[in-house]
Amino acid sequence: MRLCTLRTDTGDDVGISVPGGIAALSLVNVTAGTTYGPTMLDIIQKGEAVALAATVAALPDIDVAAVRAEPEFGPIYRYPPKLWGVGLNYVRHADDLDVPQPTDAPGSYLRPPSTVIGYGDDILLPSQSQRVTAEAELGVVIGTTCRDVAPEDASSVIFGYTALLDMTAEDVIRVNPRHIPWAKAFDTFCSLGPWVVTPDEIPDLSAVRISTVVNGKTIASNQVSAMKYDPYWQVGYFSGGMLLEAGTVIATGTPGAGVIHDGDTVEALVEGVGALRNAVKLKAA
Repeated sequence: MRLCTLRTDTGDDVGISVPGGIAALSLVNVTAGTTYGPTMLDIIQKGEAVALAATVAALPDIDVAAVRAEPEFGPIYRYPPKLWGVGLNYVRHADDLDVPQPTDAPGSYLRPPSTVIGYGDDILLPSQSQRVTAEAELGVVIGTTCRDVAPEDASSVIFGYTALLDMTAEDVIRVNPRHIPWAKAFDTFCSLGPWVVTPDEIPDLSAVRISTVVNGKTIASNQVSAMKYDPYWQVGYFSGGMLLEAGTVIATGTPGAGVIHDGDTVEALVEGVGALRNAVKLKAA
């Protein structure tokens, strides 16, 4: 199943990919007499995905005309319980920063929900940084609140996967690596979406390719198999030290970052998951 959040004239709605287009969850509920959601985070936290998929499959004539031909996507949701980032998980990205790749555990950081934006929103360049980079990443969406998950069992707690753009005030980190929480925390510095794709849609996670694209030029591209710490390992590692609530998003690391400037367009292309695109603008004084 493929889910998105849609911006509509009456507020956000969940969209479900169906043959011929996108079905709005509100219409599914009216047609089927169900009460799923109403948000994607609700669907995840209530464990409604399997039942929702069955309901939609039983409505082959669901009206997709209620969604405009060019849907306006929002972030998958605005307030993840945790938004966890993994750094330097590919050799290429360590080279970007002229630092050695960690050998014992990945670099990592939490970021606030005020960083969250969605497809088509503007990435705002802050006045406190003169070198901001954007990084395409695979995002793992946790579906079951968990702790102490073995890596070999990680797939059982994953709801799905999303595309993610992770921005960094790179010059801030170069001053002092301890500043990474601040360098990642500026408003609009984490774009999520537009789709969350359940694991059954991804036959081979290791073969998924992630690409960072700036103004149509591919800056870096690599597969999950090239990660030093794969997504299942990450779920196991981080759940060993903290509770991962359903709806937590883990950004699993980038194959490489591109410097972005006012007027640029940046994309995260994640094969089998989706294409995420944002424009870049200077933050108003």
